[in-house]
Amino acid sequence: MEPWAVGLAKMFKDNENPKYDGATVGKVISPLPSIKIALGDEILLESDNLVIANRIYELSPVSGDSVILIPNGQMYYVIDKVGG
Repeated sequence: MEPWAVGLAKMFKDNENPKYDGATVGKVISPLPSIKIALGDEILLESDNLVIANRIYELSPVSGDSVILIPNGQMYYVIDKVGG
């Protein structure tokens, strides 16, 4: 029988968010300044998890817009808006 701590650690490992390699696309749920971006159906990124490129402020994405994200650990770089 394994120690309870090992079983608990396995449960946390099984519940980890999926790993994203390279750029991905997120959907703006709430615009700047309190931006929120959905990454798939299960992950909601808020401003404390985002590094916003100056270009994003110029483009002023609104709810429903798609943005390009680059993951880096727990942080995501918002680098551009998809489309025109």
